[in-house]
Amino acid sequence: MSKKILAVVLSLILAFSVITVPASALDVSALGNISIENVFNSLIDRLLSFVLSYLNMVWPGYEDSWATEEEYVPENFYAGEETFDKAVDPNAIWKVGYAGASLLDGIEPMNGDFFLAGSLEPIMGRVPRSILDDQRVRVFAISDGVGGIVVNAVIDGFGFSRGDVMEIRSRMAEFAAEHNVISINVSVLHQHSCIDTLGMNVPLAQALIFNTGNAASGGIIESMKVQKNEEFMENLFQKTVLSMKKAVMNMKPGTLSYGSADIGDYIRDKRDPQAFDPMIHRLRFSPIDGTNETWILEAAIHCTGLGAGPDELTADFPYYIEKAIREEEGANVVFVQGAELAIGTRYFDLCVECNEIPTITKTEDGVTVSCPNRCTEAQTAKDLGEAADKWNPIHAEGKTDIQRISDYGYTLATKVMGITNEIQLDPVLNIKLQEVRLDVDNEILTLAAKEDILNAVIVKNDDGYKMVTEIGYMELGNEVGIFLCPGEFDPMLIYGGPESGSASWFGDAWGYAPAKEFSTCDNIMAFGLCNDQGGYVLRDNEYHSIIGENEEVNVLSRTAGSTFANAYAELLSSLDEAV
Repeated sequence: MSKKILAVVLSLILAFSVITVPASALDVSALGNISIENVFNSLIDRLLSFVLSYLNMVWPGYEDSWATEEEYVPENFYAGEETFDKAVDPNAIWKVGYAGASLLDGIEPMNGDFFLAGSLEPIMGRVPRSILDDQRVRVFAISDGVGGIVVNAVIDGFGFSRGDVMEIRSRMAEFAAEHNVISINVSVLHQHSCIDTLGMNVPLAQALIFNTGNAASGGIIESMKVQKNEEFMENLFQKTVLSMKKAVMNMKPGTLSYGSADIGDYIRDKRDPQAFDPMIHRLRFSPIDGTNETWILEAAIHCTGLGAGPDELTADFPYYIEKAIREEEGANVVFVQGAELAIGTRYFDLCVECNEIPTITKTEDGVTVSCPNRCTEAQTAKDLGEAADKWNPIHAEGKTDIQRISDYGYTLATKVMGITNEIQLDPVLNIKLQEVRLDVDNEILTLAAKEDILNAVIVKNDDGYKMVTEIGYMELGNEVGIFLCPGEFDPMLIYGGPESGSASWFGDAWGYAPAKEFSTCDNIMAFGLCNDQGGYVLRDNEYHSIIGENEEVNVLSRTAGSTFANAYAELLSSLDEAV
């Protein structure tokens, strides 16, 4: 009874603090930006957090296996280089290797044992009822010929926890030591229509029942635990490690260039304030022996062509980008997801008469979409979204979702193949990574980790839990800076954006410099969902509520934005440069 009374009292105190504390901290001029809805949602948020935090304290789980902050020792962490040597060594030459493999080979994906990702499934998981293309891993290995080798794997999947990254690194450890591999990185493309690689797409109610029961009973019902499919993950580990080794062994000398194309018309930001990187970036490696080139592409666009919870398995538009480039250029393709937060696709279907990409013309009067061959009447609207809506019904009649995805992939591939602004990169590679500890205040994800649904790296302290993750920064040719970002980053954390608090629920200013300002490179890329899922990463002042927003449910820490902003500033400011 005393615990119930305490809970009521604390809830009332919490409710009072939610209303009074933010108001007291606000500038009077910002009061007009605060709505009753914002305050109410924030109140509900905090009440839910309190209830769930109490539940986490008493709910049986596997947290006994977590180290304390003091006890934690990083294993299989590759820190890269302390010194960034920007000079071009006379013996330096770019060397790149590529390898890939299907993650569906070796399993029976239609047998009902493999859950599809993309949406939370409280009761029953979703299994594929058809396979539209492939789910793969693609790997590139790169070096400047005089330093160590950097290996990057990109997996078709929804998310990938750092614990699973560490498993891949442990299996690579001996090979890495033998071949001077100084960095091993794993990212995912965040497809909502691939077999689950994260764990959050299992039947969650079943997991809470059986995983909790197993933890409480000391492991009596271990066989009944509900997790992502072990057979699939073992197949993934084996294929990824083998592809990494092959990529290293396949390395050849050649030249490396960088270029980009504007695809901003084909991207939409679903979340205010509107901000995204409008470019698709390309690193193009051309072997001296004239064999197939390797193209490393980066753009920030959610892979949700079939919606959030489809029953068909597809790798979405990146598969069709690769398909088009392979068919027309013969190049190996590795597409990497960028800082994508809530950024999705804007479709302009190909003309059904001539199969050409429509022409988009912008004037003071609006936007006009037309067929370059004038097959049909042009469509004009006041903005890009309306123009797309008017064009697509005319030209997409009878098209399936996968056809639209294919068209989209072809469109972006065409933009990439048309890049004309390439610059040659000197053979200079530098990379450094650093561990970061995030305060965990999303009690839903804490519970998932406690019940061994997520394979996150968690440490304990007197105040609760922290997630141990990592960031990184790589430079190519002193011209291209690449930020390695765990989770789905707000692009404003990397590239910058609106600095005022006008879009913030409570009018708070941000006040942190974007990561690119600490780079000396003119061309910036972001490898998102790299080396950890980490959830959505928002600027602190843009965190709203799990009641009113989609992204907030998967925000691990409300202070993740400032934590990472400080970490990137520290990482890049600490670099020793030997010029």
